[in-house]
Amino acid sequence: MVHTPPRMEPDPGSFTILVIDDDSQVLELVSDLLASAGHRVVTASSGPDGLMCARHEQPDLILVDYHMARMNGLAVVQQLKADVAIRRIPIVALTSASAAEANELGRAGCIGFIRKPFDPPEFRRLIADILKAAVGRNRRTNS
Repeated sequence: MVHTPPRMEPDPGSFTILVIDDDSQVLELVSDLLASAGHRVVTASSGPDGLMCARHEQPDLILVDYHMARMNGLAVVQQLKADVAIRRIPIVALTSASAAEANELGRAGCIGFIRKPFDPPEFRRLIADILKAAVGRNRRTNS
């Protein structure tokens, strides 16, 4: 499912963000928050679907939950980082995982961790900071 903000012209500051979470309410909330900030949002409700979307969409950033039924977030991150075509995409854990699970995600390749539940304004600020630091830098060096 692709959730695109209502814009006539693409914003040069907008990014494509893939959100992988098996909770439909979280997907809807995160999609709305990111779209309202001008980003193109792609969602996946399972790890396998998220991997397929990442390969197809080549997003600028991936947000992934740890606790998912078919494939947990750690397995998703490990497979993303093992795939040469998409391994450079920054990944942020968006989860209620324990500190130990968050550490596992970090060792697997996540660049950050946003704890659920989150405060929407704080979430938007964190995503803007992550995009500016990780993705913006990549865009400048690849241009």
